[in-house]
Amino acid sequence: MTEVSGWEAFGSGLTEALREVSDRVFLVVFVKAEPRVFVQFAGDEHEMHAEAATSSADPGPMAAAGWVPPTRANPSWTCTLPLPALTVEYAALAARCVVALRDVHGLPSPDGLVYKAWRDAEWPSRAASPRGRDLGENPLTLSWLGIPSEH
Repeated sequence: MTEVSGWEAFGSGLTEALREVSDRVFLVVFVKAEPRVFVQFAGDEHEMHAEAATSSADPGPMAAAGWVPPTRANPSWTCTLPLPALTVEYAALAARCVVALRDVHGLPSPDGLVYKAWRDAEWPSRAASPRGRDLGENPLTLSWLGIPSEH
């Protein structure tokens, strides 16, 4: 598999996996040998929040890809995707992540990437019975990512 097709396959798999990042779902994709190089996602009822690790490299590609620059309050690059989203919007977010990992952090291929994913338990409410409460799932398997789980 060539470098380009490896990243294309990863981007396609990430596009599919992002469809699963909804309310209370978290996904972190990182370099196993260097966990500080990551992209991560947190879903809520109305939007998905994405973050990418900062780098000392030129910030131009991150800004051009649509990431919001780090701030004092949040040292990561960020973006938000309203939910529900269209396939083209998930694909655009996946492409932003490929830019962060490949172009900015200089990863030659997605071979060293791993992921952690989970769905938090539903908060208890007075109206819901304990049996009807979603207890979450950890780990959450996202096999179409095409990279190993690190759980």
